[in-house]
Amino acid sequence: MLPLLLIALCTLMFIAWPLADMGVLQRPLIGMLMVIVVLCGLLTLGNNRRLATPIILLGLLLLTLQISNTAGLPQSSPFMVLVTEGTAILFLLLLCTTLLIGVFGPGRISVNRIIGAVVIYLLLALIFSLAFDVLERLAPNAFTAGSDQFGPALPGARFFYLSVITLTSVGFGDIAPVHPLARALIMVEAILGQIYTTVLLGWLVSLEILHGRRQSPSG
Repeated sequence: MLPLLLIALCTLMFIAWPLADMGVLQRPLIGMLMVIVVLCGLLTLGNNRRLATPIILLGLLLLTLQISNTAGLPQSSPFMVLVTEGTAILFLLLLCTTLLIGVFGPGRISVNRIIGAVVIYLLLALIFSLAFDVLERLAPNAFTAGSDQFGPALPGARFFYLSVITLTSVGFGDIAPVHPLARALIMVEAILGQIYTTVLLGWLVSLEILHGRRQSPSG
């Protein structure tokens, strides 16, 4: 199910959210795409029994909240939005942990392992974009974007855009953190992005070298 999860994430992040920020898509469609992402995440659990129970419980709760918000009024209450986004952050964190165990586990490099590494990277960007939105709701104007004002909208392409350029250390500077907690989140994500890519590449190369040695006649 990892390829399906990757497709769902890319559709939500790179197509649906920008269209939503442009006013082309409305909230119900974004909510249903998030439901699809959650379902795909639940289906990628595999046989990890330690984390399966809390992930399934959080996933079912998140599905209920997403469906309720999608089927409800066009503008849900701020409290319910915060609860939904907080639940999504916890669910995605546990899902990332499960995928990390598989990606960095022993064994040969496979297509699934590489797809899993990409999915983790996108999930990290999604987690921080949700965290940015939660902070913006709790502390308005925690981020600035020139003369633009961030309203109480769905977490969209603006925060995901900020998350991606921070995770990849591009940092155009068109959106800047102002609140101390916002700056702290930005620093954590920037450091995490560098550590993840460095450790991932080193680990995958070492796995391939180890597998080559085992397959060699002299090994």
